[in-house]
Amino acid sequence: MAIEKLERHELFSLLSAKEMDRLSGASSAVSRKEGERLYSDGIPASHFFVLLKGRVELRRPTKGGPSLVIEDLLPGSIFGVSCLTGAERHLLDAECVEDSEVLKVEGAVLLQILKDNPVVGYAIQRRVSEIFFKRYVYTMERLETIMHAMPLGRG
Repeated sequence: MAIEKLERHELFSLLSAKEMDRLSGASSAVSRKEGERLYSDGIPASHFFVLLKGRVELRRPTKGGPSLVIEDLLPGSIFGVSCLTGAERHLLDAECVEDSEVLKVEGAVLLQILKDNPVVGYAIQRRVSEIFFKRYVYTMERLETIMHAMPLGRG
């Protein structure tokens, strides 16, 4: 079942049948209810996720205030990729805002596949970098909008 879901995702389309089988063996489908977290900021990052059904928000917790929504994810989104970048811990909270189903994948297995096949590894790591960069740009644009909306004292 996991292999079919992985095969349909564009990020994994370059993997061979053998690589896909290895990754599928390191994957499991997980269901979560609205309001449940898949992971929290600061916990060890050993898995990444593919959203299959539902909606998940990535949030940055703040001290003494509401968390900042970084991204609202829809089915097909990949998230929790800190484990693929050398980061040891998650940098955000991932919370289901609808009943959701995700594919939970062991990051170490994908990293070994990428190490064993550097051409595919480069292509997949480039895509992971794009995911991070788009999140960064989106967040900066939102912060700019907030800053422009704030009244500034003149004096």
